[in-house]
Amino acid sequence: MLTLNRPDKLNAFSPHLLAAFDVALDDALADTATRIVVITGSGNRAFAAGNDVEVLAGLDPIGAYRAMATGQKVFMKLHELAKPTIAMVNGYALGGGFELALACDFIIAAENARFGFPEITLNTMPGWGGTQLAVAKLGIARAKQMVLTGRHFSADECLAFGIVERIVELHLLLDTVLEFASTLAAHDSFALEMAKRSLNRAAELPLGAGLDFEAAHYAVNFAGAAARAGLDAFIERRAARQASVARSTLQAQS
Repeated sequence: MLTLNRPDKLNAFSPHLLAAFDVALDDALADTATRIVVITGSGNRAFAAGNDVEVLAGLDPIGAYRAMATGQKVFMKLHELAKPTIAMVNGYALGGGFELALACDFIIAAENARFGFPEITLNTMPGWGGTQLAVAKLGIARAKQMVLTGRHFSADECLAFGIVERIVELHLLLDTVLEFASTLAAHDSFALEMAKRSLNRAAELPLGAGLDFEAAHYAVNFAGAAARAGLDAFIERRAARQASVARSTLQAQS
């Protein structure tokens, strides 16, 4: 589990925290014992309250561009991570914090979670992939509603939008996330990686290209021992069931 630890700043991203998060993603990817990556924020008030505004205010336009490009690179690394990712949202997920959640595969939220892009209220806009991820995951109309109004949206609203997997009471959040993570971890890691890559491309490629991408990744996964073992196990189970039914039929007839 990766925990953003700046509770006095509502876990807002400083350049140092972003760099540490980048390294932590690399470490999680390299660790073969890590099957699922869970991301959360320290304390009960915030998952992440976005960028540190005091740092942003001190940038010139070139610095702002570089800061956005750096954040995009880190969050796209998260978006494309070979392992499934879960945002455990325990409070505010605003601006960069919402972009962080959207870059994850799943969002599981406490009842007190609040989501939004407040940047427009500061006369700015999302810059760490928010406009692109919001359109991909919410559709253009809903993305415009969230980005252009700047208001906070409840966990219930985001569940209705289809971007939150489930909502639970705060004291049940960790157990719920761990239980969900265990269901994902039960599957073969390479099959999960190939499926995730294909799903990510579905939002970006024309249908024909996406189908070719899917078929190629199916074949790559099919070449592995795990896929063959899974298919063989299914055939063996079916044969055993058929044999059991046949025995029962013979006993009934005798």
